[in-house]
Amino acid sequence: MVIQALGDGNCVMATSSTSATGSYSLAVTQNAEVKIRVKAQTQSTSGAIWDFEVRDNTNSNGLYVLDGSFANAGVTNSIRNLTATSGWGGTSYTGARSSAPFAILDSIYEAVQAVVAVDSDVNMDDADIFWSENNSTASGTLSQGEIGTSFYSNDQIYLLGTANSDTDEFDEHIVIHEWGHYFEDNLSRADIIGGSHTVTAKLDFRLALSEGFANALAGIVKDDPVYRDSSGILQGSDFQINVETNASTNAGWFNEGSVQTIVYDIHDSTADANDSVSLGFAPIYNAMVSSAYRSGSALTSIFSLVDKIKDDNAAASANIDTLVSSQSIDTVADVYGTGETNNGGNANNLPVYKTLADNGVTVNVCSDKTNGEFNRLGNRQFIRLTVSSAGLHNIVATRTSGLSSSDPDVIIYRNGVRQTAGTSTTANTESITTTLSATEYILEVYEYSNVDGSSSTGGSVCFNVSVS
Repeated sequence: MVIQALGDGNCVMATSSTSATGSYSLAVTQNAEVKIRVKAQTQSTSGAIWDFEVRDNTNSNGLYVLDGSFANAGVTNSIRNLTATSGWGGTSYTGARSSAPFAILDSIYEAVQAVVAVDSDVNMDDADIFWSENNSTASGTLSQGEIGTSFYSNDQIYLLGTANSDTDEFDEHIVIHEWGHYFEDNLSRADIIGGSHTVTAKLDFRLALSEGFANALAGIVKDDPVYRDSSGILQGSDFQINVETNASTNAGWFNEGSVQTIVYDIHDSTADANDSVSLGFAPIYNAMVSSAYRSGSALTSIFSLVDKIKDDNAAASANIDTLVSSQSIDTVADVYGTGETNNGGNANNLPVYKTLADNGVTVNVCSDKTNGEFNRLGNRQFIRLTVSSAGLHNIVATRTSGLSSSDPDVIIYRNGVRQTAGTSTTANTESITTTLSATEYILEVYEYSNVDGSSSTGGSVCFNVSVS
């Protein structure tokens, strides 16, 4: 943590950082009146680089600090200890919850150290973590604490803090989970589309990968596979999941429970059923920060991650195949899930990626809401588009069956980066005219009413897609 000695008028006399165990040394003027301040900030400016701060989004985004009392420095060395207390009085909070921001940073620091252990020269973007005892499950204005849920977005993590409802400052797995999304966004690649999710739901494969990885990372950092989240009256309730336990409901490439088990078992040294892989965190980290993974044509999924780990660890490939197969996922042959046979209950979901060329020949894809809306398996379909002739292209999606009136939309990606999109409200058809290079693109095609969040709209509908 960043620590300071403050003199008269709170002028800064000296600044340093504590050690990993909290010890520090500051030189001050003899006989001066001095107090010690520790900032809710963990920072490293050489070797591995990082800077994470905990701020109060309900108080002008102010940085949390903990101050000692003024006392005379004397003429010899002295010890000043600071204790950040929880404010808990036994049946309620009766004092300032000063330990909360430091507990959050302790979890963040552990996650940082897990990365530093395998990459001593890592350079991480600065990020702020926003926590307040007013941060509630109401959705609305962030500055009023209406954050809805703990979440990550654009180098900012928001964490819940409302007593007798949901407090996340001591839920280490929750904090590290959200930092895991920061990790993806800054050091790896985040194709995540967000939205609600559960470990049993059939999800968009990008969301399944991201949420499963974040769950597994929390278990890896804490060396504890039991993921917990406290809540309720007196913070006396919780839910828990064991990220090492094989998913028993809706296992597959679309399930975050399957992803978390695969990622955690690749790391851990505990052999269990179908798991004889013990590679540690380094191969997972190296795969996720590699240029092949970060800049690959395929969108992020358990296929793209496992394919890279297998490429880098050929000797463990067969054992990884066994582990993956135990989650109802076929042997990973490539980043596209070629050959996958688990369709999640709907034949339209396979192949994982359909294929298309820029020759006017159509491919039929179908969008449905059988598994839910917005980010569920089947809402969106994906097409590998091979462009052979660079130049102006016309992409057309036209309804062929299903809903009597539809609103098809198309998004174009290149190496995971969104290039352009067709999101008009024209009934039953979508058309994009854009310049494309002679390379591979990924098309995301969906029916808008299946992703609009309204349970009263949407349904099964199919489209012919062509590029010319």
